[in-house]
Amino acid sequence: MCDTIQKSGGDSAVVRIHNKDKAIAISVDSSANYCKADPKLGGKQIVCENWRNLISVGAKPLAITNCLNFGNPEKPKIMGEFIECVYGIKEACEFLDFPVVSGNVSFYNETNTKSIFPTPVIGGIGVLNNLKKIMNIKTKKPGNLIMVIGKTFGHLNQSAFLQENFSICDGPPPEINLINEKNNGLAILKLIKENFILSVHDVSSGGILLSLTEMSMASKLGVKIYKPKKLINPLEYFFGEDQGRYLVEIEKNNLNKI
Repeated sequence: MCDTIQKSGGDSAVVRIHNKDKAIAISVDSSANYCKADPKLGGKQIVCENWRNLISVGAKPLAITNCLNFGNPEKPKIMGEFIECVYGIKEACEFLDFPVVSGNVSFYNETNTKSIFPTPVIGGIGVLNNLKKIMNIKTKKPGNLIMVIGKTFGHLNQSAFLQENFSICDGPPPEINLINEKNNGLAILKLIKENFILSVHDVSSGGILLSLTEMSMASKLGVKIYKPKKLINPLEYFFGEDQGRYLVEIEKNNLNKI
Protein backbone atom coordinates (compact mmCIF):
# COMPACT_ATOMS: atom_id res chain seq x y z
CA MET A 1 0.00 0.00 0.00
CA CYS A 2 3.12 2.20 0.00
CA ASP A 3 2.28 3.78 3.35
CA THR A 4 5.87 3.94 4.63
CA ILE A 5 6.63 7.63 5.14
CA GLN A 6 9.97 7.44 6.93
CA LYS A 7 12.30 4.45 6.71
CA SER A 8 14.48 3.16 9.49
CA GLY A 9 17.81 4.92 9.89
CA GLY A 10 16.62 7.98 11.83
CA ASP A 11 15.15 7.96 15.30
CA SER A 12 11.98 6.05 14.36
CA ALA A 13 10.35 4.61 11.29
CA VAL A 14 6.95 6.10 10.40
CA VAL A 15 4.09 4.29 8.63
CA ARG A 16 0.89 6.08 7.64
CA ILE A 17 -2.42 4.58 8.69
CA HIS A 18 -3.95 3.83 5.30
CA ASN A 19 -6.26 6.58 4.00
CA LYS A 20 -5.85 8.54 7.24
CA ASP A 21 -4.02 11.73 8.23
CA LYS A 22 -2.37 9.74 11.02
CA ALA A 23 0.70 7.56 11.29
CA ILE A 24 2.38 5.04 13.58
CA ALA A 25 6.00 5.52 14.67
CA ILE A 26 8.12 2.46 15.51
CA SER A 27 11.46 2.27 17.33
CA VAL A 28 13.62 -0.58 18.69
CA ASP A 29 16.39 -0.11 21.26
CA SER A 30 18.82 -2.07 23.39
CA SER A 31 21.98 -1.39 25.41
CA ALA A 32 23.71 -4.50 26.74
CA ASN A 33 26.75 -2.64 28.11
CA TYR A 34 24.60 -0.33 30.24
CA CYS A 35 22.62 -3.30 31.55
CA LYS A 36 25.75 -5.30 32.40
CA ALA A 37 27.17 -2.35 34.35
CA ASP A 38 23.90 -1.65 36.20
CA PRO A 39 20.90 -3.82 35.24
CA LYS A 40 18.25 -1.61 36.85
CA LEU A 41 19.63 1.63 35.43
CA GLY A 42 20.22 -0.05 32.08
CA GLY A 43 16.64 -1.31 31.87
CA LYS A 44 15.35 2.14 32.72
CA GLN A 45 17.62 3.74 30.10
CA ILE A 46 16.39 1.55 27.24
CA VAL A 47 12.77 2.53 27.90
CA CYS A 48 13.74 6.22 28.01
CA GLU A 49 15.80 5.92 24.83
CA ASN A 50 12.80 4.41 23.07
CA TRP A 51 10.56 7.18 24.42
CA ARG A 52 12.96 9.83 23.04
CA ASN A 53 13.18 8.16 19.63
CA LEU A 54 9.40 8.29 19.25
CA ILE A 55 9.21 11.87 20.53
CA SER A 56 11.90 12.87 18.03
CA VAL A 57 9.67 12.17 15.03
CA GLY A 58 6.76 14.02 16.63
CA ALA A 59 4.91 10.95 17.91
CA LYS A 60 3.10 10.57 21.20
CA PRO A 61 4.56 7.38 22.78
CA LEU A 62 1.86 4.77 23.38
CA ALA A 63 3.27 1.41 24.48
CA ILE A 64 6.16 -1.02 24.31
CA THR A 65 6.84 -4.69 23.78
CA ASN A 66 9.98 -6.39 25.03
CA CYS A 67 12.29 -9.32 24.43
CA LEU A 68 14.36 -9.99 27.56
CA ASN A 69 17.49 -11.99 26.71
CA PHE A 70 19.53 -13.41 29.59
CA GLY A 71 21.77 -16.30 30.56
CA ASN A 72 21.05 -19.22 32.88
CA PRO A 73 18.48 -18.11 35.52
CA GLU A 74 19.57 -20.95 37.80
CA LYS A 75 22.68 -18.88 38.54
CA PRO A 76 21.94 -16.32 41.28
CA LYS A 77 23.90 -13.54 39.52
CA ILE A 78 21.96 -13.98 36.28
CA MET A 79 18.60 -14.08 38.05
CA GLY A 80 19.63 -10.98 39.97
CA GLU A 81 20.42 -9.16 36.70
CA PHE A 82 17.04 -10.19 35.31
CA ILE A 83 15.09 -9.01 38.36
CA GLU A 84 16.88 -5.66 38.56
CA CYS A 85 16.45 -5.02 34.84
CA VAL A 86 12.71 -5.73 35.04
CA TYR A 87 12.41 -3.33 37.98
CA GLY A 88 14.16 -0.63 35.92
CA ILE A 89 11.85 -1.17 32.95
CA LYS A 90 8.81 -1.13 35.25
CA GLU A 91 9.85 2.11 36.96
CA ALA A 92 10.40 3.97 33.67
CA CYS A 93 7.22 2.64 32.05
CA GLU A 94 5.04 3.63 34.99
CA PHE A 95 6.49 7.13 35.25
CA LEU A 96 6.29 7.83 31.51
CA ASP A 97 2.83 6.24 31.14
CA PHE A 98 4.38 3.94 28.55
CA PRO A 99 2.89 0.49 29.29
CA VAL A 100 4.22 -2.93 28.35
CA VAL A 101 1.52 -4.62 26.28
CA SER A 102 3.38 -7.75 25.19
CA GLY A 103 6.77 -9.41 25.32
CA ASN A 104 8.75 -12.55 25.95
CA VAL A 105 11.72 -13.83 27.94
CA SER A 106 14.64 -15.82 26.55
CA PHE A 107 16.82 -17.59 29.14
CA TYR A 108 19.81 -19.94 28.91
CA ASN A 109 21.61 -17.84 26.30
CA GLU A 110 25.16 -19.00 26.86
CA THR A 111 28.07 -20.83 25.23
CA ASN A 112 30.33 -23.18 27.22
CA THR A 113 28.61 -21.95 30.40
CA LYS A 114 29.49 -18.31 29.59
CA SER A 115 26.38 -16.13 29.55
CA ILE A 116 25.58 -13.30 27.19
CA PHE A 117 25.34 -9.80 28.61
CA PRO A 118 21.85 -9.01 29.94
CA THR A 119 20.19 -7.78 26.76
CA PRO A 120 16.63 -6.49 27.01
CA VAL A 121 15.30 -5.27 23.68
CA ILE A 122 12.49 -2.72 23.71
CA GLY A 123 10.19 -2.07 20.77
CA GLY A 124 7.96 0.98 21.09
CA ILE A 125 5.11 2.49 19.11
CA GLY A 126 3.69 5.99 19.07
CA VAL A 127 1.01 7.84 17.15
CA LEU A 128 1.20 10.99 15.03
CA ASN A 129 -2.15 12.69 14.64
CA ASN A 130 -1.02 15.06 11.89
CA LEU A 131 1.21 13.95 9.01
CA LYS A 132 2.37 17.56 8.51
CA LYS A 133 4.06 17.48 11.93
CA ILE A 134 6.42 14.56 11.23
CA MET A 135 10.03 15.31 12.18
CA ASN A 136 13.31 13.80 11.00
CA ILE A 137 17.03 14.28 11.67
CA LYS A 138 17.80 16.22 8.46
CA THR A 139 18.74 19.86 9.02
CA LYS A 140 16.68 22.05 6.70
CA LYS A 141 18.41 25.33 5.89
CA PRO A 142 21.84 27.00 6.20
CA GLY A 143 21.85 29.72 8.86
CA ASN A 144 19.44 27.99 11.22
CA LEU A 145 20.44 27.23 14.81
CA ILE A 146 20.80 23.84 16.49
CA MET A 147 20.16 23.83 20.23
CA VAL A 148 20.74 21.22 22.93
CA ILE A 149 17.63 20.57 25.00
CA GLY A 150 18.48 18.94 28.34
CA LYS A 151 21.35 19.15 30.80
CA THR A 152 24.89 18.09 29.91
CA PHE A 153 27.11 16.84 32.75
CA GLY A 154 29.74 15.04 30.67
CA HIS A 155 29.20 11.40 31.69
CA LEU A 156 31.82 9.31 29.85
CA ASN A 157 31.61 6.00 31.76
CA GLN A 158 30.24 3.24 29.49
CA SER A 159 30.38 5.66 26.55
CA ALA A 160 30.94 4.69 22.93
CA PHE A 161 33.86 7.16 22.90
CA LEU A 162 35.83 5.27 25.56
CA GLN A 163 34.91 1.86 24.17
CA GLU A 164 35.83 2.60 20.56
CA ASN A 165 38.99 4.64 21.20
CA PHE A 166 40.46 3.07 24.33
CA SER A 167 38.61 -0.27 24.74
CA ILE A 168 37.45 0.95 28.15
CA CYS A 169 34.07 -0.26 29.38
CA ASP A 170 34.14 0.62 33.07
CA GLY A 171 32.03 2.46 35.60
CA PRO A 172 28.30 3.03 35.90
CA PRO A 173 26.04 4.13 33.04
CA PRO A 174 24.62 7.67 33.14
CA GLU A 175 21.93 8.47 35.67
CA ILE A 176 18.29 8.66 34.58
CA ASN A 177 16.19 11.55 35.87
CA LEU A 178 12.67 10.51 34.95
CA ILE A 179 11.22 13.93 35.78
CA ASN A 180 13.59 15.63 33.32
CA GLU A 181 13.08 12.85 30.79
CA LYS A 182 9.32 13.33 30.77
CA ASN A 183 9.37 17.13 30.92
CA ASN A 184 11.91 17.44 28.10
CA GLY A 185 10.00 15.02 25.90
CA LEU A 186 6.66 16.77 26.41
CA ALA A 187 8.35 20.14 25.77
CA ILE A 188 9.67 18.84 22.43
CA LEU A 189 6.19 17.72 21.39
CA LYS A 190 4.78 21.13 22.35
CA LEU A 191 7.45 22.97 20.32
CA ILE A 192 6.75 20.72 17.32
CA LYS A 193 3.02 21.41 17.59
CA GLU A 194 3.70 25.16 17.70
CA ASN A 195 5.94 24.95 14.59
CA PHE A 196 9.12 26.12 16.32
CA ILE A 197 11.18 23.02 15.50
CA LEU A 198 12.34 22.09 11.99
CA SER A 199 14.30 18.92 12.79
CA VAL A 200 15.04 16.83 15.89
CA HIS A 201 17.52 14.16 16.91
CA ASP A 202 17.89 12.56 20.32
CA VAL A 203 21.33 12.44 21.93
CA SER A 204 22.35 8.92 22.90
CA SER A 205 25.32 6.65 22.09
CA GLY A 206 28.29 8.79 21.07
CA GLY A 207 27.00 12.00 22.61
CA ILE A 208 26.34 15.42 21.10
CA LEU A 209 29.04 15.30 18.44
CA LEU A 210 27.89 12.00 16.96
CA SER A 211 24.26 13.16 16.89
CA LEU A 212 25.31 16.40 15.17
CA THR A 213 27.32 14.38 12.64
CA GLU A 214 24.31 12.18 11.87
CA MET A 215 22.13 15.25 11.30
CA SER A 216 24.75 16.79 9.04
CA MET A 217 25.28 13.61 7.02
CA ALA A 218 21.53 13.14 6.56
CA SER A 219 21.10 16.63 5.10
CA LYS A 220 24.58 17.08 3.56
CA LEU A 221 24.79 20.45 5.34
CA GLY A 222 27.79 21.32 7.50
CA VAL A 223 27.53 22.53 11.09
CA LYS A 224 29.55 25.30 12.74
CA ILE A 225 29.99 24.55 16.44
CA TYR A 226 30.19 27.28 19.07
CA LYS A 227 31.68 26.12 22.36
CA PRO A 228 29.66 27.00 25.48
CA LYS A 229 31.14 29.90 27.46
CA LYS A 230 31.51 27.74 30.56
CA LEU A 231 32.73 24.62 28.81
CA ILE A 232 33.44 21.54 30.87
CA ASN A 233 36.12 19.20 29.53
CA PRO A 234 35.55 19.24 25.73
CA LEU A 235 35.65 15.43 25.46
CA GLU A 236 33.07 15.12 28.24
CA TYR A 237 30.85 17.78 26.67
CA PHE A 238 30.86 16.46 23.11
CA PHE A 239 31.03 12.71 23.77
CA GLY A 240 29.32 12.32 27.16
CA GLU A 241 26.13 10.26 27.12
CA ASP A 242 23.95 12.12 29.62
CA GLN A 243 20.34 11.13 29.17
CA GLY A 244 17.15 13.07 28.41
CA ARG A 245 18.68 15.29 25.70
CA TYR A 246 17.70 16.34 22.19
CA LEU A 247 19.22 18.42 19.39
CA VAL A 248 16.66 20.68 17.73
CA GLU A 249 16.93 22.91 14.68
CA ILE A 250 15.19 26.28 14.87
CA GLU A 251 15.16 29.53 12.92
CA LYS A 252 17.25 32.34 14.46
CA ASN A 253 14.25 34.62 14.95
CA ASN A 254 12.61 31.99 17.18
CA LEU A 255 15.49 31.70 19.64
CA ASN A 256 14.01 34.07 22.23
CA LYS A 257 10.58 32.45 21.92
CA ILE A 258 11.72 29.04 23.11
